[in-house]
Amino acid sequence: MTAQELPPSYFRHQSLQLPILLGVAHGMVDAASGFLLGRLPHTVPLEQVALLIVAYNMLAFGCQPLFGLVSDRLRCPRLMVWIGLVGLSAAVLLVPQQTELAIALAGLSSAAFHVGGGALSYWATPEQTTGTSLFVAPGVVGLAIGGVLGFGQYEVAAVLAGLLLGVAVAIASVRLPALPDASPTNVIKAPTSEAAQETAVLLLIVAIALGSMVWTGSQLWLLGQAAWIIGTAIAAAVGKLIGGWLAQRWGWRRWTVTALAIAALLLATGNTPLQLLLGMACLQSVVPVTLAATIRLMPQHSATAAGFALGLGILLGGIPVLAGFSLFPQAIAAVIGVLAGAAIALWHGLRPSSLATPRSTTIPHSIAIRADAKQG
Repeated sequence: MTAQELPPSYFRHQSLQLPILLGVAHGMVDAASGFLLGRLPHTVPLEQVALLIVAYNMLAFGCQPLFGLVSDRLRCPRLMVWIGLVGLSAAVLLVPQQTELAIALAGLSSAAFHVGGGALSYWATPEQTTGTSLFVAPGVVGLAIGGVLGFGQYEVAAVLAGLLLGVAVAIASVRLPALPDASPTNVIKAPTSEAAQETAVLLLIVAIALGSMVWTGSQLWLLGQAAWIIGTAIAAAVGKLIGGWLAQRWGWRRWTVTALAIAALLLATGNTPLQLLLGMACLQSVVPVTLAATIRLMPQHSATAAGFALGLGILLGGIPVLAGFSLFPQAIAAVIGVLAGAAIALWHGLRPSSLATPRSTTIPHSIAIRADAKQG
C-alpha cells in the first residue's frame, strides 16, 4: 500500500508516537534530576545544598540555548535526546560517590535533552500544540516524584538508569519528523518582518519568565510538603495536556490570555486547595503554546527556540524568587500584576505569524513522518 492510499488516521497515529515517547522520557529525565536534588541533604553538608541546586539550575536551564545552537547547526536533535538520557542514567549512578560531578552531569544532560525533545515534539505535529503538550506534560510530575524518592532515600538509582536507557532505545526505533533544515521547502514561514519576529520571540520569553516567577514562588512556598508538591505537579501536567488541546481549537492567543486571567483570579483569591490546584493548572496550560509559538517563529532554529522557551525564560523567572522576591503567601496581590504582564506579552507576542488562529500543518503527513538518516 502506498502512502497516498493510507488513511489519514494512520498518519495521525504515527505522528503522535514520537511526542508520546519523548513525554515519557521527559518524565524520566526530570525524575532522575529530582532524585539527585532530593538526595543532596543526605550526601553533602547542608551549606553546600543550596549552592549545588543553583549550579544545577544554571546548567540545566542556562545551557539550553547553547545546546540548541549546536543541535541546529549539526541537525542532530535526536542525538541531543540520547545525550540527555545516557548522561542522566550515568549521573544517578554516581551518587553518592561523586555528588558534585553527578549534579554537573545531570544539569548538562537535562539541557541537551530538553532542546532536542522540544524541537522533535513540535515538528512531529507542526503548527500545532499537540506534540508539545504531550512532551512537556510529564516533566513536572517526574521532577516531583523523583524529588520525593530522593529525599526519602529510596534506592531506585539503578531502576531510574535502566528506565532512561530503555526509553532511549525506544526513541531510536521511531521515525523522525522532517526538520525544516533538511528540506527548506518544508519550512512554514511567518508572514512578518525579521524585526517583528525577533520582537515576538522576546515578548514570549518575557511571558515565560513571568509565569516561571509565579510557579517557582509557589514551589518554594510548598517546599517540604510532599503531598502538595505532587498535587500541584499533577495539576500542572493535566493543565498542559488540556491547554494544548484547547489552544489548538480555540486559538493560541485567546486561550493563553484567558488561562492566565483565570489563574490570576484563582491564585489571588483562592482559599481552598481546589482553587490552588486549578490555578496552577491554568498557569501551566500555556506552556505548550509558548514552546510551539517560539519554534514557529524560529523554524530553522527549532532547538535554539526550545532552549529559549524551556530554558532561558524559565531561568530568568526563577532568579528573582531565588534572590528573595516572594509572591506567596504575603504578596498574593502581586500575582495579578505578574500574570497580567505575562498575558499582555503573550497577546502581542502571539500576534505575528497568524498565531491567534493556528492552521493545520501544511506539510503532508507522508513527508512529516518520513525517516531521514541525517536527522540524528
